[in-house]
Amino acid sequence: MGARDVARADANGLTRPPEVESIDLRTHDGWSLRTDVHAPPGDAVGVAVLAHALMARRTEFSRPRPRGVAALLVERGWRVVAFDFRGHGDSRPPPLRERTSERGPGGQRQGYDDFVAGDLAAVCAFAREQSSGTVPVVVVGHSLGGHAALVAHATGVAAVDGVAGIASAPPFLRDHEPSRARWLVKRATFASMLAVARRVGRFPARALRLGSDDETLESCEDFERFARTGRWTTRDGRVDYLEALAGVRIPVLEVVSAADRFECVPVCGERFVASCRGPREVMHVTRCDGGLPPPSHMGLVTSGHVGDVWDGIEKWMRRVPVSTTGVAPRPSPSGRSSLG
Repeated sequence: MGARDVARADANGLTRPPEVESIDLRTHDGWSLRTDVHAPPGDAVGVAVLAHALMARRTEFSRPRPRGVAALLVERGWRVVAFDFRGHGDSRPPPLRERTSERGPGGQRQGYDDFVAGDLAAVCAFAREQSSGTVPVVVVGHSLGGHAALVAHATGVAAVDGVAGIASAPPFLRDHEPSRARWLVKRATFASMLAVARRVGRFPARALRLGSDDETLESCEDFERFARTGRWTTRDGRVDYLEALAGVRIPVLEVVSAADRFECVPVCGERFVASCRGPREVMHVTRCDGGLPPPSHMGLVTSGHVGDVWDGIEKWMRRVPVSTTGVAPRPSPSGRSSLG
């Protein structure tokens, strides 16, 4: 893990509450990931890493204010580490003097592999340090954050004890989508995103009111490639992420909503988590608090009516034991797990 710098104020110059420390975590290739560390009132029962969704940022876990997911977990005794992936929120690329090329080492790489091997590797190493090895480190990943966290563990770059995926089945996996019609829509969606990104230089999610943060051309290229080729691999093709999941032996929870009819359809979530080989559970959400209709894909995190859902998630998190290593066997270039 690289150096980290304490930030005393947010982007608006407002001092943060004393129980929340805002820091910059440095990745191996020089990116600074803005990270909020929320301290519980007493001894921590564990460290929860909050990894946000595509076209979002770390503050999704603070909605609705004042009681979002981060606040709930802190109240339950968790030390919470919420961060911005590179290219999102308040994260920053390396200084110009440290860059060697736009897409090379020390450059501004912002693709899927970099979310996994750069960002999650740095943040999970920091979380492990915070845990002192005595309490579990659990990644709570929403959508992108969930499947990226699983492959970060599966490929041996992130030592964690459990992953709670919130609607985290990748929509670009054809084998997990039983509906041909829905798959054609998904495939067309990724192709359209890439076409727009190539024209504009990025995918303008904010302008299109699809999210709080734009997506980079490089990440759009990766998602379109996954959908078009049917292969979820590193850019160089040496590691098959889906095959690597067979090396996951830590507890995994997948949370799916009956109202999620596109990004993470419940059956896709079931098929995705079945790729892991450790203890795994699927939580089906069929209603919100008070019998209200089930939440949307984003509503699983941002709705003010999912307290019962998060109560169940937190109870599952408490059952996650501290692993002896927290690391899955590193995959061979073919993507199959290897101890050699």
